[in-house]
Order: sequence, then C-alpha cells, then structure tokens
Amino acid sequence: MTEVIALARTQEYYECMRDFDTWLRDLTEKPLPGSVSAAALASAMGTALLAKTARVSLQRQDLSEVDRTAFQAVLDLACHQQPALLGLVEADERAYRAVLESHVRGHEASAKSDVWRDATEVPLCVAEACHLLLKQLPGLLNLCWPPVEPDLRVGQWLLGVGLRAGLSAAESNLRAWSGDKQLVPLQARLDALKQVLEPE
Repeated sequence: MTEVIALARTQEYYECMRDFDTWLRDLTEKPLPGSVSAAALASAMGTALLAKTARVSLQRQDLSEVDRTAFQAVLDLACHQQPALLGLVEADERAYRAVLESHVRGHEASAKSDVWRDATEVPLCVAEACHLLLKQLPGLLNLCWPPVEPDLRVGQWLLGVGLRAGLSAAESNLRAWSGDKQLVPLQARLDALKQVLEPE
C-alpha cells in the first residue's frame, strides 16, 4: 500500500511539473503569461517558504510566547496569501489579454479605461500581498530554526521581487493611461507602497 501511495504521489508530481513546463514554455514563447504572472508565481513560492519556516520553527525551536505568536502570524498570513497570489497569476493573464484585445478592436475610451484599471489592479494586488508578509518578517531571521533559515531568506527575496515587480508594472500602466480620474485611487495605493521601499 505504501508503494502504491508513493507511486501515485510521484505521478501527481510529474503531472504537475509537466503543467509547469508548459506554463514556462508559454512564458518564453507567447505574449502571455507575462512578467506580473511570473512575479505572482514567484511570490506564491515565497509564501510557501515562509509558511514552511514558520511551521518548522514552531515545532523545533524553543521560542518565547511572543515569538511563537509572531511565527504563527506569519504562518497564518502565508497560508492565506498563497492561494490569493496563485489566483493573481491567472488574473493578470486575463487582464492583460483584455488590454491587447482593446487595442485590436479599438474599444471606446471608457471601455479602455476599465481595461487599464483592471490591468493595474492586479500588479498592485501582488505588491500589496507581498508587502503584508514582508512587514511580518523583521527579527524572525535570528529566531527561526537554523536549518530553515535559508528558506526564510529566499522566501523574503522572492516576496521582495513580487513587491518591486508589482509596483513597476502598475506604474507603467498608470503612465500609459494617465489623466484618467478612475485611476487616481490606484495611483494613491501605488504611492503609499513606494514609500515603504528602501533605496536601492
């Protein structure tokens, strides 16, 4: 029975990797998916690494009650944000496909405004999700169980990529459709997030 379960899991793994290989080939050869989808996927992997770090540290590390609460908060937030980020992978593809179609079909200005708003909302959501997690991490690097410290570091880096990529894409979209009052709230969210970034 154990061998059957192991074989089933192996087959499931290879099917998953085949799907991922197809996705990467599309990323390489086709207009979509694009950079925001890639950033969202990288960020979802980052959340998985944070969740693993927090879970293992809670099990293996001798932590104070305050530190246990901090790790539990990271674990809970990562588990909540991971499916949201995975959803944004597909959401970005849908949103930007609509942008491409609006150019081809010559939609009215109001319809194009809606399209650009949606295309800007997705990368902003990626950036905001990453920022929420990154805010929880200061101080935890020195507290986690040492063998999973690299996981925490890499997870943090991947979330940093997601934050910067989301901001860059949103800023580019806002420049492309500047002057639209519908986009003012998005610009405010973008400006608020840019303030949290440290100078390169």
